[in-house]
Amino acid sequence: MNKIFEFFQNSVEEAEEWLHKITRQFKGDDPIIILPYRGYANEERLFLKGRVLEDESYWQNRTKGDLGNLLASFKRFDTDEIPFASVSIKIGDQVFKVLADHEGYFTLDTAWNIPQITPANRWLAVDIELVDPQTPAQVYSKVNSRGEVLLPGDKVSYGVITDVDDTVLQTHVTSRLKFKMLYATFMQNAAQRLPMEGVVELFQAFVKGKDGEEENPIFYVSNSPWNLYDLLEKFMELQELPKGPIFLRDYGIRPAGEFSQHKLVTIGRILDTFPNLPFIMLGDTASKDADFYIQLAEQYPGRIKAIYIRLTKNNRNAKRVAELIEAKSDTNAVLVRSSEEIRMHAQSIGLL
Repeated sequence: MNKIFEFFQNSVEEAEEWLHKITRQFKGDDPIIILPYRGYANEERLFLKGRVLEDESYWQNRTKGDLGNLLASFKRFDTDEIPFASVSIKIGDQVFKVLADHEGYFTLDTAWNIPQITPANRWLAVDIELVDPQTPAQVYSKVNSRGEVLLPGDKVSYGVITDVDDTVLQTHVTSRLKFKMLYATFMQNAAQRLPMEGVVELFQAFVKGKDGEEENPIFYVSNSPWNLYDLLEKFMELQELPKGPIFLRDYGIRPAGEFSQHKLVTIGRILDTFPNLPFIMLGDTASKDADFYIQLAEQYPGRIKAIYIRLTKNNRNAKRVAELIEAKSDTNAVLVRSSEEIRMHAQSIGLL
């Protein structure tokens, strides 16, 4: 998905103004909501993100048909964020307060003590409350939300870090003139999107590990915009993909946080949080996944057990990636064409 947004990035200001004109007629006094994104933690540190914005719920449950999906896509990007809102985050008996940025995003990256509560399937519940919306003219009642933080247990032998577009989700980025990609991105909802061949069963196997009894964590890291979080979350739920934190990036006029280095920074933070855990990484040749993963494998020697790069189309970039993988043979990077090839290689090195 991120390819289409990168394609239009040079005219993002005009595109956003156009969306505002189309959707302005539907606007009212929308209530404020908190959208928490799944976080993760170890015994010493906690990481959680979310966003405070107005509830654009007009198109919920109204996305039957191409036109409904298209309008839902417009609404998804026509957000009215609440800048610099103060948010209270409670886990167990610990309370943290953070301030959102100019785009309404808040980030909690802090030391902590593991609460004396039993997580449900390795997930801890998080209570989030809006302390100060910074919009005194807007009347609101108590604004709160429930988030989740992944706390891996003892039955873990490795972690999984994967791209989403063309690795998990079919985006048709290699289609002629990008028509299929445009249609899928803007005209299909979560129930209509399709996963890559064999990826659901493969990821389920990775999470269960070699003995089938493990609880290996999985992290989804994509260059797609945060505006698509709800769609991706629902897609993964419907397809029964393993549950894990999803990390996207901001595509606003003034992007919040890291942008060009998003994947390197995000994955580096995960590797630093779990320093004793090896990882496998999955991506595709439609982007620079191989470049990022190989760079990280060199920065974190001995940490990356395998890198799987799916061949999406035999084009110039795929040829470049193949040459890069051949030149960096010591990183155990593999160019594959199917999920079955990944499974066979993973079995050969003792991952499955």
